[in-house]
Amino acid sequence: MAMGYLRTRYFGETTQSPKRLVAARENVSYGGQERADRYEHEILAEWSSWGGKAVLAKYGREYFIELRQRRTNYPKYSQSPVIRPNWRLIAARANGRKGGIRRAEYYSVESLQAMARLGGIATRNRYGNDFFREIRKKRRYYLKSYITPKTKQKMHQMMLDMCKAESNPFARWAMQLYHGEL
Repeated sequence: MAMGYLRTRYFGETTQSPKRLVAARENVSYGGQERADRYEHEILAEWSSWGGKAVLAKYGREYFIELRQRRTNYPKYSQSPVIRPNWRLIAARANGRKGGIRRAEYYSVESLQAMARLGGIATRNRYGNDFFREIRKKRRYYLKSYITPKTKQKMHQMMLDMCKAESNPFARWAMQLYHGEL
């Protein structure tokens, strides 16, 4: 008898048959549904409040405040309550964010830009230029009036060249508005 207990306790072996274990795991979710069908909403709410009051008495109000501060997943109200979040994905995103923050603390802006540039070059070498075109095609949302810094610099240089050549009076007027007197 003692040896069977030790085997069950330390080696994970069970005395029940696998069929009974599977049935028990499948039927465990029906317990809450049966209780909800059998009792009224007010009684269920009272029972759940007893549990909250017991935790409050045991740990105090600071416990709940600390729990809310540690919470990272805020479900959307438009989301169905049946859909359960993928906790691995949520943890991976949180860890990735922490890693990015830590990397930003350790490296300068120039080295971060160099790493990003090398990553982009490696991606282009591995997948080709068409890879980036396909990603841009899949976008559903574009920022309004978004211009990259490189494009701004090119446009600025083009406007300066046009202004110096005085070929277009509108360009000169626009540059005076943009920069003041040249």
